[in-house]
Order: sequence, then C-alpha cells, then structure tokens
Amino acid sequence: MAQLELIHISKSFNEMTAVQDFNLAVEAGEFISFLGPSGCGKTTTLRMVAGFEIPTSGVIQLDGMDLTPLPPNRRNMGMVFQSYALFPNMTAAQNVGYGLRVAGKPRVEIEQRVIEMLDLIQMHDFAERYPNQLSGGQQQRLALARALAIKPRVLLLDEPLSALDAKIRLELRQEIRRIQRQLGITTIYVTHDQEEALSLSDRIVIMRRGVIEQVGTPQQIYNFPASDFVAEFVGHINLLPVEVVQADAGVVRLGSQVVRAGQFGHLNGRPVRLAVRPEELKAGSVEGANNLTGMIESVTYLGAIVRIRVDVDGQLVSLDMFNERSLEIPVVGQPFHVNFPVEACWLTNGVKN
Repeated sequence: MAQLELIHISKSFNEMTAVQDFNLAVEAGEFISFLGPSGCGKTTTLRMVAGFEIPTSGVIQLDGMDLTPLPPNRRNMGMVFQSYALFPNMTAAQNVGYGLRVAGKPRVEIEQRVIEMLDLIQMHDFAERYPNQLSGGQQQRLALARALAIKPRVLLLDEPLSALDAKIRLELRQEIRRIQRQLGITTIYVTHDQEEALSLSDRIVIMRRGVIEQVGTPQQIYNFPASDFVAEFVGHINLLPVEVVQADAGVVRLGSQVVRAGQFGHLNGRPVRLAVRPEELKAGSVEGANNLTGMIESVTYLGAIVRIRVDVDGQLVSLDMFNERSLEIPVVGQPFHVNFPVEACWLTNGVKN
C-alpha cells in the first residue's frame, strides 16, 4: 500500500480552480517532483499536503490515516520553503532544534539531534553562526536540517533552490538527493526547473492548468511524452507540421521530403506533427534512416553542445552536436544534411497518447 495518497483532490479560490481531480499514490522512500510552469497548481498541491491549504474536495491519506482535516503541526511533515524562513535571531544550532523545542523534547535529546543534523548537512563548524553570517547555500542546508530534525514521515520542498546561482544549485541538488537516499524519507519536491526534476526524481508529475498531464519516471517523461505539452515542456524538441502520405505506415512529407515515423497513433484528420529530439539528429546522410537536406539557418554555441538550426523547405529543424576541440562548426547559409533513425521520431496530433 502507498504511504501517501492524494485522492480526487481539488482546490478552488472563489471562481478559479487551482487544482482539479488530482490523484497520486506515493510509495515509502520515493522522491516525487511536481513539475510545471508558473500557475499550474504544483505549489497549491504541496500546500494541501502540508496542511496550509484545505482541499475543496478530496482526501489526503498518510499510512491509511485521513489527514485532510488536520492542521500542519499534526501531520508529521517537514517543510522547506523557497525563502528559507530561518529565524534571524537564532544561531544555526538553535534554528535546527526549534521544532524539537516546540514539541517539548528533552534538552539532551535536542542537543544530540542537532549535532546529528549539522553533521548530516556538513555544517557542524557553523553551529554558532547566525543566518546573516551564512551563504545562501548554507542557509538552505540549514532549512533542510531543521525540517528533518523532527523526523518527519514526509519531506516537502517548495522550489528550494530557485534563489541560488547555477553552481550552488547543482551542488545542493546532489546534496538533497544524497540526504534523501541516506534517510530513506518520502519526498515531494516542487520545481519549474526540468533539469532538477529529471536528475532528482524517482517519478515526475507534470502539471498544467491544475491537472496532471503525465506521471512517470524521468526516462518515461522524456522519451515517451504523453502529450505535445509534455514533449515541449521537458527538454528541447522538434515539432514539425507534416502532411500524411501513408497513415497506416506512418509515412509523412516534410515540405518536399518524405519521412517515416516509428510510432504513430490514430491520424484522424487533425493537423499532424513530426516529433524528434535534437540530440537524435546526426550530420550527414545514412542509408535506411530518415534523411533531410536543408540550409544552415543559425549556429548557437552552448558549451557542451552546439545547436544547429537547419531550414528544411521552410521548417526549422534543430540538431544538437556534442562539442569537442576538433569539431568543425558549420557555417550559416551552407547546405547541410541530417539523418535520424525511424524509431527516434513519432507522429502526434496534439492530444494525449
């Protein structure tokens, strides 16, 4: 049985529906990310789990117990906020021990737990410093330790890394996953950063306009998106308008050039698009693959990769090449050939698969 269950959860604010018929079962020790654009309902859903918002309808259960009517302090959950929410007049050690003091734990137990938590986040030497004496990354580690000190059944994180620079975000992302695995704690993580969700999660919940678009592992979400929205929101993708030539074989025409797709649903008259990730395309022509010819429209140097956009009969096709010192970067305006395997692309008509 799942440890945490959200059953037909909905939330409305006056006339606006923020979350609609949300259903999710979370296993013990699982790391789940809520991913979606601003306003999609992911933070509202997290706040309902935490008890800061009451669902308009539906039930939230933890280990079979109905939490829906319970206030936050009776749910045994730890919350890490985007703003850290540390007490500026307390030292790092005092911040970590705050929840334990409120719970009336013995002083010796509090001191021991604080030491454990500071060791866990590798900040034992900063125990007597105040929040304004710590870096942003250290403050976020401290907020995490405070949330974990009370030994919650579930850890909730609301975009905890969004205020940090890129290098610190990467380091803390790895630290959060290390700690989560070490403790085996069930975790729900809210983010709008697809890279965070893909690298951290056991499963990802993609949300849009208050509803779930898809739930799956990072590989499932990225390689087998259930809708055009998921395909476009997670990673880069080419979605190219095409003309159906042979529906039962997945043969289509891109401009004047014929392409065959490896996966296609019911092509029922809606506008059809060819979907293929930029990293699936390669330079040159290969027998037996899909081959396209066009002109280089732009070349963008992104460090690890070079993104090339090719004008194929009026449609722009993006190709990602791994960067290396010997790479000869193509010149804008020159002819260019690209190829990709039949199984690397699929046809979509804009609805969920």
